[in-house]
Amino acid sequence: MKLLDLLRFKPLERFVRWRYSRFVMQVPLLLVALLALYDGFFGRQLAPKNFATVSVWLHYRGFLVLAIAVLGNLFCAACPMMLVRGPTRWAKRFLPQFAWPRALRNKYFVIGLTLLYLFAYEYWDLWESPWLTAWLILGYFVVAFVVDALFPEGTFCKYVCPLGNFNFTLSTVSPTQITARDPKVCLSCEGHYCVNGRVETPEGRKTLKEAPDAEGLRFPGCETKLYVPQIDSNMDCTLCMNCVRACPYDNVAWKLRAPLIEAAWARYKTDVVWLGVLLFFAGFMNALAMVPPYYQIAERLSALLGTRNEAVLLSTIYLLWTGLGLFLTVGVAALADRISGVKEPPAKAVRFWGAGFFPLAFAMWAGHYTFHFLTGWATIIPVTQQALNNLGIYVGEPDWTLAALVPENWLYPLQVIILYIGLLAASYVLFRRARARNSFAAGAVVFLYFFLLVALALWVLAQPMEMRGTLLLPQ
Repeated sequence: MKLLDLLRFKPLERFVRWRYSRFVMQVPLLLVALLALYDGFFGRQLAPKNFATVSVWLHYRGFLVLAIAVLGNLFCAACPMMLVRGPTRWAKRFLPQFAWPRALRNKYFVIGLTLLYLFAYEYWDLWESPWLTAWLILGYFVVAFVVDALFPEGTFCKYVCPLGNFNFTLSTVSPTQITARDPKVCLSCEGHYCVNGRVETPEGRKTLKEAPDAEGLRFPGCETKLYVPQIDSNMDCTLCMNCVRACPYDNVAWKLRAPLIEAAWARYKTDVVWLGVLLFFAGFMNALAMVPPYYQIAERLSALLGTRNEAVLLSTIYLLWTGLGLFLTVGVAALADRISGVKEPPAKAVRFWGAGFFPLAFAMWAGHYTFHFLTGWATIIPVTQQALNNLGIYVGEPDWTLAALVPENWLYPLQVIILYIGLLAASYVLFRRARARNSFAAGAVVFLYFFLLVALALWVLAQPMEMRGTLLLPQ
């Protein structure tokens, strides 16, 4: 079946090929970040009435999963932190340059950073502190600048940024993907300009690698070093569209695809699969920490350990849950391999069967984010008014009755639907994997494991949940 290439839509193609297209997308989010910094540092320190906490912990996360589900990784495409690239190119002239350590050219380092980020979110209650949220935003810009100034461009996105890798992982179930229009054209391309970039000089066309200082019209290549004809996954793709502009043969497409085709067929590396597995269990833990059973567990653990230190209790519960999840995942994957008659190390078993976690992880986070987003989605209007008024830009009096427009009794049924869709999607992936092993019994074992995880997740989501960062008024 011939898939639709979105770049055949001429207005979109002209916009993407425009050299300032990404900048135009980044500027609105930069303004949002600056307003969040101002209100977070100097505004009213009440989370539901502060632009920093509402925009970051309610709206950014809600729009993120919606964009990924509908079109793809648009938030990385419009990431305002990549505007540091201009200053870092200047700073590179004066700073020593390093290659990113070979041992860290994988997802294990960013997995550790993601766990640290989620721990910090719970331990310091970031959702209820505009001041800490503002420091987090500022810290992100500083780290992006430092990493980009000392290491090759794209290092921060690919190996350091927890949010970017979160987006990459969930984008594995997106309905779009960058690909080559005609792979035969790529075979005759000596410069591989989509990844190496190009510069049009008076002497002729060259790659930016060959002529980094040459005068002429410059087109940067892929910032995370993806070669278009070999792309079979959205992992590490920021949708920057550099490849579209760098290709002199108009051979790069942004095509619609079946959302599950990647998870069903892609051959992920082990570290990528572990990232997907971790995000499911981390999403579960993020939801669990907002319901009464978590506090009951914490009380019992406190009595067992003889301490009420929150850092100790929180880290212990996190490690126990994620450790148990990873242990069970290895065991189930190894059992499925044994049933299918395949004798491989447990890591390879997880690499094969763990792909089913990608749609499951998306559903877990989408279900959770939907709850928080819909309980306070209209709050963005009064908090924006208040922040702009504080800046001296009067835009009317804030109407705080907009905080609770979605009836609360709609939310759980919607979460159930999202989790069931995720389970069905994971089942399809398992069916394809089981078919490749010629053992549907093996796939059934993993499906049963997924079913139990989803049932447990629905039990957690059914509990009374903290309305973090939300103003709830009587319905």
